[in-house]
Amino acid sequence: MNEYVLITGASSGIGASLAESFAESSYSLLLLARREDKLNLVKEKCLKLSPNIKVNTFSADVRSEEDLEKVSTFIKENKLNLKIVVANAGFGVAGKARKLCLEDYKRQFETNIYGVLRTFYSFKDHLIKSKGNLAILGSVSSYYSTPGLTPYSMSKYAIRAFAEGIIPEMKEVGVKCTLICPGFVESQIRFVDNKGHYDPKSKDTVPKWLIMDTKKAAVKMKKAILKNKKEVIITGHGKVIVWIKRHFPILLELFRV
Repeated sequence: MNEYVLITGASSGIGASLAESFAESSYSLLLLARREDKLNLVKEKCLKLSPNIKVNTFSADVRSEEDLEKVSTFIKENKLNLKIVVANAGFGVAGKARKLCLEDYKRQFETNIYGVLRTFYSFKDHLIKSKGNLAILGSVSSYYSTPGLTPYSMSKYAIRAFAEGIIPEMKEVGVKCTLICPGFVESQIRFVDNKGHYDPKSKDTVPKWLIMDTKKAAVKMKKAILKNKKEVIITGHGKVIVWIKRHFPILLELFRV
């Protein structure tokens, strides 16, 4: 029986690379994202990598319970063995708090927090049935909140708190959970504006030498999930920041503006 991996936000960046990486490991795929045209391109790549797998795409927004429930119903009706769920969809709202408004924070939380919760509640029963794995995309920003990124950091702090709490809870019913905290990884997230719209003309302000290749990051993430790790920090600089935050937090304060 085919084992399926479900990935939200699978049309580009980390989500797309995770799809390709799992395809190479012969997992069938359920790919969710808002941009159906981009999803179809990812589907084509995955099928070229592994012609014998099955790939289903869904135009779905994690802000919509109805969208996710349609996918859940599809899984039930087709009796699919959903083994892994990757709650990956998210974006970043940037700007100094005094220049943002309450709606900016609500918009951020609706996708990054409630989108993860909707994903969890829509597919948890499938994972309990398969004794599968849940992977949640957090961020190094969940350890270190920087000026100009408080909405994003707050959302990822919340996700880390959620993940840390459900790891032992879900273990009771046979589900393994992995919190993935990347640093700077090559993706489109830094080209998405505060309203969640992709702008290819945006300039990436992160130095290239700090950015990890998405495919390399995806392989590390996949290994962490399959090894049932509770948490994995992706990128060297991310590991350094988290280590300093845990052991010598005063050092990070020296870099704050």
